[in-house]
Amino acid sequence: MADAEKSEIPPEGWPRCEPEQVQVMLLGTYHMDNPGLDEVNVDADDVLTDERQAQLEDLTERLADWKPDRIAVERPYDNVAAVNSLYERYRTGEYAYDREETFPAPHPMRDDDESECRSEVVQIGFRLADRLNHSHVVPIDEHPDEPDDDPFADREIDSTRKTSVALPDPEERQREISRRLVSTPIPEYLAWKNQESQLRYNHDLMFDRGIRATKETLGTPTFLAYWYDRNIRMAHHLWRTMEHGDERMLLVVGTGHIRVLRHLLDETPMCCPVSPLPYL
Repeated sequence: MADAEKSEIPPEGWPRCEPEQVQVMLLGTYHMDNPGLDEVNVDADDVLTDERQAQLEDLTERLADWKPDRIAVERPYDNVAAVNSLYERYRTGEYAYDREETFPAPHPMRDDDESECRSEVVQIGFRLADRLNHSHVVPIDEHPDEPDDDPFADREIDSTRKTSVALPDPEERQREISRRLVSTPIPEYLAWKNQESQLRYNHDLMFDRGIRATKETLGTPTFLAYWYDRNIRMAHHLWRTMEHGDERMLLVVGTGHIRVLRHLLDETPMCCPVSPLPYL
């Protein structure tokens, strides 16, 4: 299918792009190195196996067909030098995508040196940029300081539900995504993860808890605001890292970010969020 045919009708929930807008493809993915930092964490198998490496090569070829001008990754904007120092080692062949490499992770919440080589930043972001012969990648993440005081912490809060809503059970959800991952090639698994019904999952839980103020993870309006603060900063850094003449950027990011980033970029007149589904 030609590029124009793939992008002619956006998938459900995605806007039509205007010619003058910079298109930003939001590729939602799982964390391949098992950092355990999400609300629901997938038990990922080793992406360094021959089978998974072949699937990642297939994914890279599919995404390369979109011809992005720049690859953005979920690593701190301030760590651009460290991130690109690692990228250069992969680009020159000093490090190999299918080999375990040991180096410090340029991530504020990670202190292990063995798993970063398995991360989606390396396995998808670096590999795709390398395939497209990009000189560098652009890290766009930022973790703002968490609030010292939550004004909801000492309030008398009624966190009960006042209407019946159907929400997935997190433990059952974790079992489902783990079952799917172990039996599904990576491109097809990411196609499932990026469907509209799946993208709703994290936000359903966050807003159910946050609006009711349950005091669980992201469970008050304060921490919902923190989550949006982080994503607004990510959208800002996407803009900062664009260069004159860029028409297409691709962001490799955890699936939980997709709905909020899509909304923020859709509200940003110079950008247009794009689904990866036609290429998966």
